[in-house]
Amino acid sequence: DEIEKSIFDTLKIKDGQTTPDNMFTLMKVECLGACVNAPILQINDDYFEDLDEEKFSKIIDQIDKNQKPKPGSYRGRLSSEPENIRKTLLSNKNA
Repeated sequence: DEIEKSIFDTLKIKDGQTTPDNMFTLMKVECLGACVNAPILQINDDYFEDLDEEKFSKIIDQIDKNQKPKPGSYRGRLSSEPENIRKTLLSNKNA
C-alpha cells in the first residue's frame, strides 16, 4: 500500500493508468513470485526488491534522467537469501 501511494504521489497515476508522457503505466498484479523480497516492483524485464517509498522515488528519478537504475535488492541481499546471515540445515545432527 505504501509503494502504491508513493506511485500515485510521484506519477499521479492509479492502477491501469498511464502518465501523460506515456513513460509509465501502472499495472498491479497479484504475484511476481518474490514474496520474500517484497515490496517488489517490475519495470520492463527488471525486478526491484526490498523497496520503500524513498527507494522507489530514487528509481523513478533515475529513469526520468534517462539513467538505468540497478535492479535487484535495495537492501543489498543476493537473490532471496535470508537477512542477518541466518542459515538453516547446517548439520544433519538429527538424521
